[in-house]
Amino acid sequence: MVESFANHETFPASRIYSILYCCWIPIGHAITCSTVFGWPKQYFNSLMSNVPIGLAAMSIGTFLTGYLDRIHFDHKVEAFFGQSHPYYEGETGEFYSSLVVTVVTGIFSYLASSYVNASPASDGGGTGGEYKKEL
Repeated sequence: MVESFANHETFPASRIYSILYCCWIPIGHAITCSTVFGWPKQYFNSLMSNVPIGLAAMSIGTFLTGYLDRIHFDHKVEAFFGQSHPYYEGETGEFYSSLVVTVVTGIFSYLASSYVNASPASDGGGTGGEYKKEL
């Protein structure tokens, strides 16, 4: 099963990415809550308000993974840097694509999570739509 799951002829990289990302959403949310924003009083409500962020990040990552795979991004980067790996001759590497996808989805997720998990401004001024991060 694991061999066929990792086989690109059976499952494209974008599908593998989306399956693993779906499994990661609750784990990543728990880690983010405990290390960045603080544990919410109502965890389930917080998780449900952050699931759309995870699904949007997954969609962005799946599209970007498929696109970078289609344009042979890793081969182009390796050619740009003049790298060739005789051991991997004929195989497609995905290090650079994975790095780009991780950075793009990480930045998106952080910005969206910062907005969703911010506490309402309590100074009484403004339009009521302003938020500030609670430290």
